Amino acid sequence: MHEFMTGIWGWLMANPFPGLGIGAVLAFLLWKQPRQTMKLALAVLVLVALGYLVSGIINFTMGSATVKEQMIDKSQ
Repeated sequence: MHEFMTGIWGWLMANPFPGLGIGAVLAFLLWKQPRQTMKLALAVLVLVALGYLVSGIINFTMGSATVKEQMIDKSQ
């Protein structure tokens, strides 16, 4: 998940025109509908946090499974 987020950020930094367009849209949304824009930002932040949480659970589970598999292979 972190690589995905840094990839998006890196792409936006490498391509300034889409980044400026996104910034302009966000500024317009904040100006015209600040409450809905804050709700949208909160929803996006929650989704990103859930993505990090799920990614961490998957990495922990897969790491535990790998350790268990290595322990089984050593005992045989």
